[in-house]
Amino acid sequence: MLPGVLLEGAAALLGTVASSGPRPEFMEWIEQWHDFYLMAGTAAVTLAGLLFVALSLHLDQLVEDSHEHLLALGRITLMSFTMILMISLIMLVPPQSARQTGVMMMALAFAGTLFTIRMTLAAKHHDEAGFTRGMMRKRILFPVVAYVLIALSGFGVMNGVPETLYFMIGGICMALGNAAGTSWELIVQVAKHKKRAARG
Repeated sequence: MLPGVLLEGAAALLGTVASSGPRPEFMEWIEQWHDFYLMAGTAAVTLAGLLFVALSLHLDQLVEDSHEHLLALGRITLMSFTMILMISLIMLVPPQSARQTGVMMMALAFAGTLFTIRMTLAAKHHDEAGFTRGMMRKRILFPVVAYVLIALSGFGVMNGVPETLYFMIGGICMALGNAAGTSWELIVQVAKHKKRAARG
């Protein structure tokens, strides 16, 4: 339902902007977003490094069969950071055409969505290892919605509507915020499980 609402909103925005007068140059828009993507890429790299450190502290637990869903969640979280970094790099390279940029954004969003869904379906859930099914669904839903927003931005850019880059604000902030929160919860949940196992 949510992707459908987003698509309808994007279509309405495209229609409104297309009839609102002269179009701004794509290169002008990209230059104005330089600092945003520089900060987003820097944040993604920093948080990805912290995720590696956090997971390494409990690596012996994560490789157990009873923690395979948590390991999958760690991979999905790392993918979120990687996708934000790659999108930031695309937006920071020397100017390209709007069509090329839009296609690459949509391709990355599709790849991220496919990877997230594939990892989710492949991992068997174990309630005793922490993270209820509801928590897992919540943590997986946010990156998928973020990828949809990124894809909508790419679609708009490809069709000559650079204003759709504003969708990227929600997509990138949602992906980074969810990934940071998931990283923290992974540390806490695995530590709690390890402590319970030691007591037992």
